[in-house]
Amino acid sequence: MDTEKRLVLAIVLMLATVFVVNLLFPPARPPQPQVGPDTAVARQEALPPTVEEIPQAEPVPAFQEEPALQVLTPAAELQDEDTAWVSGPLYRLGFAQRGARLASAEMMRFESLADGTRGEPVQLVPAGTANFLSHQWVIGDDTLDLRGVHFEFESPELRLAEGGAAQPLTLTYQHPRSPFRVELTYTFHPDSYTVHLDGRLSGVPATGWWQVGLGDGLQSSEWDPEQDYRANLAFAGGGPEGVQSQKIGDIEPGERVTLDGPFDWVAVRTKYFVAALALPLEVESEARFGGLMIAGSPDPYRAQGIASFPVSREGGFHYHLYIGPQDPGKLAAAGPELDRVVPYGYKWLQPILRPLAGAITAILVWSHSVMGLGYGWVLILFGIGIRVVLFPLYQKSMRSQMAMMRVQPLMKEIQEKYKNDPQKLQQEMMKVYREEKVNPLGGCLPMLLPFPILIALFFVFRDTIEFRGVPFLWLPDLSQPDPLYIVPLLMGASLFLMQWLGQRSMPQTNPQMKMMMWIMPVMLVVLFLKFASGLNLYYATMNLASIPQQLYLNKERRKMSGKSQPSGKKT
Repeated sequence: MDTEKRLVLAIVLMLATVFVVNLLFPPARPPQPQVGPDTAVARQEALPPTVEEIPQAEPVPAFQEEPALQVLTPAAELQDEDTAWVSGPLYRLGFAQRGARLASAEMMRFESLADGTRGEPVQLVPAGTANFLSHQWVIGDDTLDLRGVHFEFESPELRLAEGGAAQPLTLTYQHPRSPFRVELTYTFHPDSYTVHLDGRLSGVPATGWWQVGLGDGLQSSEWDPEQDYRANLAFAGGGPEGVQSQKIGDIEPGERVTLDGPFDWVAVRTKYFVAALALPLEVESEARFGGLMIAGSPDPYRAQGIASFPVSREGGFHYHLYIGPQDPGKLAAAGPELDRVVPYGYKWLQPILRPLAGAITAILVWSHSVMGLGYGWVLILFGIGIRVVLFPLYQKSMRSQMAMMRVQPLMKEIQEKYKNDPQKLQQEMMKVYREEKVNPLGGCLPMLLPFPILIALFFVFRDTIEFRGVPFLWLPDLSQPDPLYIVPLLMGASLFLMQWLGQRSMPQTNPQMKMMMWIMPVMLVVLFLKFASGLNLYYATMNLASIPQQLYLNKERRKMSGKSQPSGKKT
């Protein structure tokens, strides 16, 4: 069972505990009349340009006389290729001469957690990948493959100073026997993971499509590579259908999946890192990505991605490259709605969970920065704070439950008296609620408020890089399960104690509630075992913080139970 299914089941069980008192002491409803039983068009679009299917353009004479690949520099001449390195405070990128591909991408502020490379900077480009930011030019029926040609660069080392100015790196290919020329100018900013690309083709009539390879996916640097690769997704956004995604693991070997454009951006990601191509926010242009093609491979967690971008008649094309952490703020600055690659829950829940998860993350990061505390202590304070803030509503819920139990004898009399007159029964019940100032739903609605926070925190720990590899006491990583299962057991014990204290002051003993008190904590412990230890820590803290409140409410409940009977009851 994956973690999202565990979450759904856990929320269902926790909601059951919220509604149990209201189910045992329900407001009566009139009988309902019997009701008798009641009783896609495929869309075909033109395939955006890929290697196989491309828009037809005017023939280019320079490439019609001989096959396109014959006009390129043979790969044999490039056995001893050099690499242009760009080193800055955020990353160290290496661009190979052969094909101007991205041969290395080290994240200097993030350490690898994987066996064999632990402690080293995170490497996002898998070893041996030959098509990460590889280039092809498709025009008409010809594909000009630039992956094997020799690009020149002025300097093999470009250093970015923290707080310094942006610096360009230009890679140039000049055909030896024709005026055909390719210039790729990358502009790097020392304080940003976003790199701007200006490309230009000259020497031949332009137009057509520029294709960029996204490699075989990103390299995993996590504790559990298989878990990391299960999060492998390809995205495309800004199209007519909004954000489209494709799970890499669902693509069969040899299968090709195409996401139809036009798009504002395309991306591939693992659990915590993203590589994306996006339209610049500051430039208004009608040129958009034509589509994204993903080809499956024998490795279930690998797939080759190719994005296509139109070349203007002047031979130019421009887009942003983002390669770095899955940080919503940084992603949003790189391209229009590029932060949507961070999947906060199911699509229909994202309008609620996305802003809530963003607010929670901002609070936790701010607390960590301002207080100077580790994230573990911040989570403990956050759990206590949530319980303190919600205490007035929790107190109101308890009082509403007591009021409902207080009017139950009168409700039963009314139900017996008007059992054959549903309309009169409803009127009398509403009359009692008004006179006794009882809200039938007041007992459960205030208690539902912690659950959106809990759900949002689940996705915060699953998708937010701030908690990646953060230790706390015996916990090696707050974003991973507790290896010793101490925190889930503490969470279950705190839940049991809270329910036991709540039942001590109940006016009557109910077998169902006793069974729930024992079964619910055990089931939730089993479900929470595989959840992030940070989530367990928060929930356990919130339960423990509620115990003093529960003792106070028990005292108040005993006082309320000694009050007079409801005014409508005959004595």
